Amino acid sequence: MARDLPPVTELAGLVVMGGPMNADDLAAHPALKLERDLLADALRAGVPTLGVCLGAQLLARAQDMPVRSGAALGRGSEIGWAPLRDVDRDDPVVGPLADAPGVLHWHGDRIIPADSTRVLAWTDTTECQAFRAGPAAWGLQFHLEVTPELLDDWLADPSFATEAVDVLGAGAEDRLRADARAVVADLRPRAERSLAHLRGLFVGRAGL
Repeated sequence: MARDLPPVTELAGLVVMGGPMNADDLAAHPALKLERDLLADALRAGVPTLGVCLGAQLLARAQDMPVRSGAALGRGSEIGWAPLRDVDRDDPVVGPLADAPGVLHWHGDRIIPADSTRVLAWTDTTECQAFRAGPAAWGLQFHLEVTPELLDDWLADPSFATEAVDVLGAGAEDRLRADARAVVADLRPRAERSLAHLRGLFVGRAGL
């Protein structure tokens, strides 16, 4: 339950994943406020943190960066496998993905970076695909966690399948699956190197 979120003093690390709701829809999803507050506390305490998709948007909101819907920006949803642009190769989490053939994008809302935001990667329709928040927190708008098998699980959900067809057109599911198979052998070792840095920070803070 959301009310059972632990105090930040008990955390060795924090990972906040995605969801279909808007990061500012606190009235319909009051637990988002608790997640945002926990992220803000984690930032202040230097807890190693990763936000993915909605999690990245909540991390952005914890820093007072706006999150806007695609419709408000005149853009559609970004769905599909595509490479990142201008990756910060010096960043230990996002840098290993610089030459990846593609990562999975599946979002409608966009983070609007502040002038001071350290943006680590972007794509043509999303100016902030990844950002750094302090010394030990990262927000990733894309889904590094998705494997071909997990993608199959997503597409078995009618809402995911319908959304994919709405954005990509007929044959969207086959296209997404084929692209996943095409990139996985190259992407997974890069993803492992990326996440190994976070894992090391978690382990170090836990004193293990």
